Amino acid sequence: MTGESAGPLTPASSRGGSLAWRLGLLLGGIVVAVLLLIGLVVNRVVSSGYQSVLAVQQQERLQTAADALVDSISRPAPVPRVRAQLQRLATSLGGVVTVLGPNGRVIVAAGQRPSGDLVSLDVPISADGQQLGTLHADLPAGVADRGFLRLFNLTLVGAGLVSLIGIVLLALYGTSRLTRPLRTVVDAAHRLGSGDLTARARGGPDGESAELADAFNSMADRLQRSESLRRRAASDMAHDLATPATVLESQLQAMIDGVVPADREQLEAARSAAGALGSVIGQMGELASAESAPLQRRVERVELTQLVGEVARSLEGLARERGVALIVEPAAATTSVWLDRDQLARALRNVVTNAAQHTPADGAVRLSLATTPDAVQVRVMDAGPGIAPEDLPHVFERFYRADRARSAEENGSRQGSGIGLTIARELVTANGGRISVERTSAAGTTFLMELPRSD
Repeated sequence: MTGESAGPLTPASSRGGSLAWRLGLLLGGIVVAVLLLIGLVVNRVVSSGYQSVLAVQQQERLQTAADALVDSISRPAPVPRVRAQLQRLATSLGGVVTVLGPNGRVIVAAGQRPSGDLVSLDVPISADGQQLGTLHADLPAGVADRGFLRLFNLTLVGAGLVSLIGIVLLALYGTSRLTRPLRTVVDAAHRLGSGDLTARARGGPDGESAELADAFNSMADRLQRSESLRRRAASDMAHDLATPATVLESQLQAMIDGVVPADREQLEAARSAAGALGSVIGQMGELASAESAPLQRRVERVELTQLVGEVARSLEGLARERGVALIVEPAAATTSVWLDRDQLARALRNVVTNAAQHTPADGAVRLSLATTPDAVQVRVMDAGPGIAPEDLPHVFERFYRADRARSAEENGSRQGSGIGLTIARELVTANGGRISVERTSAAGTTFLMELPRSD
C-alpha cells in the first residue's frame, strides 16, 4: 500500500492497560463490593440472631435460678441463703441480679452494675401457682460472648479474601480467553496499518468476536481489492493519457519537421488525439464533481422518452463508427420524472457508450422504458461478451474493469478510463434513483436505471 502512514498504532498496554486487565479489575471491584455488602448483611443477621439466642439462654438460666430459689425464699430468714445463690448467678451472668418481693420491694441483690448498654430481664418465682416474688437481672447487652462474634467476623473476612482472590484469578483467566480473539484483530489491524494488505484476523468459533473478525477481514479484502484496482488504474490511466498525448506529439513534430504536410487530414488526426486526451481528463473531473457532497442539482420535470431519444441521437456517430445499431423502443405510458436533466443525460450517455463500445459490429444496443407503481425504469441492453457473475458486484467501482479482454483495445482504440459507470451511479443516486446490472445471457448485459416517478 502506498502513501504516507498516519502514524504507528499505539498498543493498548501503553494506553492504560490491556482490556483483560481492565475487565479483571472491574470484576474484582464488583466482587469486593458484593462481598462487603454480603459481609455486612451476614454480620447483622448473625449478630441479631445470636443476641436473640443469648437472650433466650439468659432467660432460661434466670428461670432455672428462680425455681431454685423457691425453697430458700419459702423458709424463714431467706436473705443469707438467697444472697449466696444470687452472687454465683450474678458472677456467671456479669451483671446485677435482684430478688423482689410480691409487693415489688427488694429482698436481696448481688453483683455489680455493668457499664454500657443493659438488658433487663424478669422471671417470676412461683410455687404451687402462687407468685412468691420476681427475679430481676440487669445484664450487659451482648457482652456474654463477644469472642464468638469476633471469631465469626474473622472467619467471614478470611473466607471473603480467599473468595476474592479466587474470583479475580478466574476473572483474569476468563477475560484473557474472552479478549484473545480481539487481540488477533488488533494485531491484524497493526499489520494492516503498517502496509501488509494480506493481514487477516482469526476470531472465535462463534459470537461477537467471530463477527468482528469477519467484518475486519471483509474490510481488509475490500481495501486490498481497492489497492489492486488503484494500481491497475494508475497503469491504465497512464496508458489512456499517454497514448493520445504521444500520437498528438508525434503528429505535430512530423508537421514541424516537414515529414508530413500540415493539411486538413493531419490536423484532424491531431485534433482527434487531443480530443481523446481531453475526454479522459474530463471524465476524471466529472467523477470528482459527481462524488463531491452535496452534488448541486437543478431539478425539473423531464420526459424520459424524449431524453432517451436525444441521448441515442447524440451517440449515433459513435455507434455508426463501430457498426452498432441504437434501437429505442417506444414507451407504453407517460414516463415523466423530476430530476436534473443534464445529470441524467450524462449518466445515460455513459451507460449507452459503455454498451456500444462492448457490442460487436453488426450488433445492437436496445433502450427501453417501463413503469412500476413507484418508479420509471430505463433498460440498456447490449449484445457484448457479457460480464462474469463474480464481477457483477464490482462493475460500478471506480477504475474497475470486469474483463481485461472486454476492456482491452479493440479496433485500435481504448475503451475508456474505467470510471464512466462510476459517474453514472453517482449521478443516478444523487437524483434519488438507483442503477444495477445483470448478465442477461451468455452474450449480453442489461443495465437498469430506476428513477422515482413524478406523479
